[in-house]
Amino acid sequence: MATTGNAGMDLFSVLTLLYFVTAVCAGTHSLWYFITLTMGPSPFPEMAIVGMVDDVPVEYYDSVDRTMTSRWHWHKEEGNVAYAQMKRLAIAHAAHSLKNKLQHMMEHFNHSVTLHTYQRIAGCELDDDGTERFQAKDSYNGMDVLFYDVQSYTWSSLVPEMRKDYWLIESYKGLFYQLYQPLCVQNLKSYLHQERSILKRKVRPRIRVLQKQVGGAGWVEVTCLATGFYPRHIEVTMKRDNHPVPEQELIRGDILPNGDGTYQLRMSLSVSAEELREGHRYTCSVRHVSMDNKLDIAWDSQPKPDIALISAASVTALATVLLILTGIFVLKKRKSKVPGCSRSGKIEEEVERMHAAEGVVKDAEELLEMERQED
Repeated sequence: MATTGNAGMDLFSVLTLLYFVTAVCAGTHSLWYFITLTMGPSPFPEMAIVGMVDDVPVEYYDSVDRTMTSRWHWHKEEGNVAYAQMKRLAIAHAAHSLKNKLQHMMEHFNHSVTLHTYQRIAGCELDDDGTERFQAKDSYNGMDVLFYDVQSYTWSSLVPEMRKDYWLIESYKGLFYQLYQPLCVQNLKSYLHQERSILKRKVRPRIRVLQKQVGGAGWVEVTCLATGFYPRHIEVTMKRDNHPVPEQELIRGDILPNGDGTYQLRMSLSVSAEELREGHRYTCSVRHVSMDNKLDIAWDSQPKPDIALISAASVTALATVLLILTGIFVLKKRKSKVPGCSRSGKIEEEVERMHAAEGVVKDAEELLEMERQED
């Protein structure tokens, strides 16, 4: 049973996250339940529920096994009998309510009995200061149809023609305030305590600014890459000469998972050859809960001479001169030990070698100056 639960959980996690994506602010944790009800021929269970704390799957239920599987032990919950009974009642109510709404939607839109889906996304958010929020939304065949108003604790119809159906909008509204919201917050706090090593960890992002040639007119694509961070919420902006680049000029990617439980985000900007000649300075600015301050990584469209390259050339020239002088010194020692060598001959040889060394040093200095000018 556990194997089936894990596989189904992974599948429905992907499906439901594609449907509902929300940005949770730093210092906020959330518990969302994704309920999917299908009617018609389908390889999936008639009803499946996935519970996720932040972005970590923690619970799974489907109408085949009829058992809520928890991340804590991946087995049937048998500890708190009253708590388990409350969950069973909530699941039974959700199944009954969603089936009625699905049937009503099919009648309203005059849909035949082919494959139809009705989804509910309901959950709570808990800020670090203790503030609680509860939200819920219903969707029929991918179209939002009902929204739970947290201020008035009532349902609001997103389909104008259905505002007259008060039984559909107002039914069971008290349960959300009196049962589902307290149950959700209690469950969220329990998971945050049990899984604090995973859910409350903070991993600092690694930031890189990449560039590559695009097109045939000298265009360059500048990309800001933030990767390896957790939690998933992150703020990435790009500036041109300390002014924010207009959003319409940017290509902003989605926050994608890495294979190690962290996330990555890319943001790109196309820079023309004319802009490159103007020598703008582009900055990638990142804010994340793992950092005390924002991190800025800059890229110049007309970079200054590479100091490291100049230094390397200087070291190379100096090493060449030292090797030549060392060779002259060794040869001098060897000649001094050979019989029959006159002092005048030694002096002449030494003078010639010194002239040769001076020529090499001069050549090395000229080479270094040429490299500096090219850079």
